[in-house]
Amino acid sequence: MPSTKALLAAAITFVALSFVDAVAQDNFIERPSQPAAEGPKIPSGLNQGFSIVRTPAKRVTATITFAVDIPSVKANTWVFAMPEPPNLPGQTLVNASTTPASENIADKSVLKRTIRRCRIEVQDDSQSSAAQFRCDDEIQLFARSLQYDKRATSANPSVDPLSDEDRAIFLRATPEYDFQSEAFQKWKTKNRFRRIRTEGEVRFAQRVFQRLANTYQYSYVPSEDRTASLLCQSDATDCGGLSTLFATVMRSEGVPARILSGRWAISANPGETINDQPYYQYHVIAEFYAQNVGWIPLDTSSAIIHDRTKTKLQYFGQSDGDFITYHVDPGVEFDTDLHGDYRAPYFQIPLMWLTGEGTLDQFSHLESWTVKPSAGRQK
Repeated sequence: MPSTKALLAAAITFVALSFVDAVAQDNFIERPSQPAAEGPKIPSGLNQGFSIVRTPAKRVTATITFAVDIPSVKANTWVFAMPEPPNLPGQTLVNASTTPASENIADKSVLKRTIRRCRIEVQDDSQSSAAQFRCDDEIQLFARSLQYDKRATSANPSVDPLSDEDRAIFLRATPEYDFQSEAFQKWKTKNRFRRIRTEGEVRFAQRVFQRLANTYQYSYVPSEDRTASLLCQSDATDCGGLSTLFATVMRSEGVPARILSGRWAISANPGETINDQPYYQYHVIAEFYAQNVGWIPLDTSSAIIHDRTKTKLQYFGQSDGDFITYHVDPGVEFDTDLHGDYRAPYFQIPLMWLTGEGTLDQFSHLESWTVKPSAGRQK
């Protein structure tokens, strides 16, 4: 995932001064979304025997604190923004609050993701060069496990099908999921990522997951462009890149899929870094939807790093309820309230804008991420 510093630098704008960071992903705002394509139709009944078992895991309160100090700036207005955790099969939002208080707005995509936007008008000198934003989210997390019973002879009647609207959303091509590109189609053919007629969504997804886990290496480069047509020309990427590749293959074959961007549900370790970048438990996983089964989670990067079995399926269809999602799919575009629209490819940390005078010469920030058991009763 992009580093804290890179994302912040791209988000800070002054009157008469624009500071733009050269993170390739941030250029996506200039790319139009591709039109929806008719994917292959998958018959029902091919996932017979599979089911998802969902159980309460833990109820936690996650706190993000983000403090900025810029002695070389005299601000008039600060704006902070951060997504609100959505309700998903793996989590239910119990309570959410911010300090200072914020307003909820919808992002401008078809997903209409909820963004918390906080505007701070500077009242005295103590606020002109420093500001802080805090999010407290109480969340019920659920463990999910993919089960298979070869004796099952009928579909699970308790699984609601996707609505036509949701199905279209999670099958569409986007700037990141550019499966219509020539480079991606060649890579897809080379790796035989086309669903066999007798494969249901689950068996096909297993095959793609195993191939990615066995052929890719984990590599974290903050400035990496995580577009599928570029990722497929490499043999190494991080959790966001691997999840994007998987979801793009699924969509190209008519299987609804999405990535979940967020953080591990454990507190950050002081001083921990990845490639010399501060690490606050940022992570990305993926999900796909199987008929008569539901949304199935998977974590390709964890399979590459931790799974030493031959099948490489320990992190397929298994989630311990230890991950908090802040937004579904990349590309969160919203009104900054100060400087027009902004598109954040991955939105795991608060972003900030301000108006005022000065330079970034003395810019510094402090971030914290704590996760504690909630006092509320688990549901």
